[in-house]
Amino acid sequence: MDCYVGATTGALKGALLKDNTFENLNEIKSLDPKSDEITSMIWSDEQQTEILIARMNRDLQLFDIEQNEQVSILTVTGGTGAIKGLHKTDEKILTCVESGEIQIWNDKSEVVSEWKCGPGVAIMRGSEEKPEVVTGGMKNLLKTWNLETGQQVWSARNVPPDMLGLEIPIMITDARFIPGQNTILEATKLHEMRVYDPRAQRRPVNKLKFMENPIMCTSLTNKTNQILAANSIGEMGLFDLRSKVHPMCKFKGQAGSIRSIAGHPTMPLAASVGIDRFLRVHDLQTRKLIHKIYCKTRLNRVLLRNELSILNDRKNAAKKEIDEDETEYGNMTQDGYRDSEDEDGDDVIEEDDVWDVMEPVKKKQKMSEDDVEIVEAPMEEDDEEDVPEKKKKNLRKRKVIQEEEIKEELDDSDEPDDVAVTKKPKKASGKKKVLKKRA
Repeated sequence: MDCYVGATTGALKGALLKDNTFENLNEIKSLDPKSDEITSMIWSDEQQTEILIARMNRDLQLFDIEQNEQVSILTVTGGTGAIKGLHKTDEKILTCVESGEIQIWNDKSEVVSEWKCGPGVAIMRGSEEKPEVVTGGMKNLLKTWNLETGQQVWSARNVPPDMLGLEIPIMITDARFIPGQNTILEATKLHEMRVYDPRAQRRPVNKLKFMENPIMCTSLTNKTNQILAANSIGEMGLFDLRSKVHPMCKFKGQAGSIRSIAGHPTMPLAASVGIDRFLRVHDLQTRKLIHKIYCKTRLNRVLLRNELSILNDRKNAAKKEIDEDETEYGNMTQDGYRDSEDEDGDDVIEEDDVWDVMEPVKKKQKMSEDDVEIVEAPMEEDDEEDVPEKKKKNLRKRKVIQEEEIKEELDDSDEPDDVAVTKKPKKASGKKKVLKKRA
């Protein structure tokens, strides 16, 4: 399978992009949407063979892709609300519920450490570069926490009031670390994304606005400076973090809110799901929809594997085109002839190929006789012996004519230079002639 999708009904589905099909990975009849809805889902290992799944009833399950088995690991206790974020470090699992309780669990399903990050949490996401997590939500500013000590590392500051002096509400919907830049991205319901640099200041260093609807989710792409964002009416845009202008492009076609986006780490591909029940895969380079799969239920989460079946097909197709070009044109010499090797290894030009190449050249050289003027060069006296008698007479006549022309030119040159040149008067036009007659 290439994509794994979590639904509001609790169903876990695997999609194969090569055939545009999906498969249910658990029993649908035994699910209860009110308690089994998938609220969060991440990869459990770097090889992408296991998936951690959090459900509405706070059950944490592990799905093994190779064995196609789903096992319950633990049930989160303490606090209230659904699980809003998961993070895996070595052999420990980090969970965060809506009321703000962050807990670290060991491999024996025991709580190692616990602390609070404030109520109204909407998102908790970990960093791949350092042992930290970022949290934020409704009336809960963006904060980063150290996993080893449980202490707050950095906290954002709300943006200045508006032109009327009113405070800007804190309504965070998504947040994530941007690898390689030491910055944090925040998405809000105020159709605005903010970029923070904890090393510089507490307020955002850049702001990006997207349409006029709440931004529901974001995703990284194969380029570090580009991100994806989607809103509540089904519009997804590609942004460049270095600019403050409108998005680079916008992807249309979705109906309703987009709940999750997953970008491929090395290829310009991105998968998105939402309440319109479709899994869509876009090519970020050509800006086209390349796959669309109907999954029958409202979808909350999506995971995209690094190794996709469609990537192998693309590589094979590219190799075939290269091989065909090499076989067709790879054996051409600089002069345009196909060559081959004889027994001794020397290059030999085949006669049939030579004539095939020379035919268009011959056609270009053919010209009609009317377009060509044949000019005979003057013959010397020594060459007259080899000429027939008929041609000798013609040559003698031409010599006599040439001598007479030369004499005439010499006679004309003896005239004085002060002779005035008179121009012929111009003939009157038809109208002038008529006037003269009347006069």
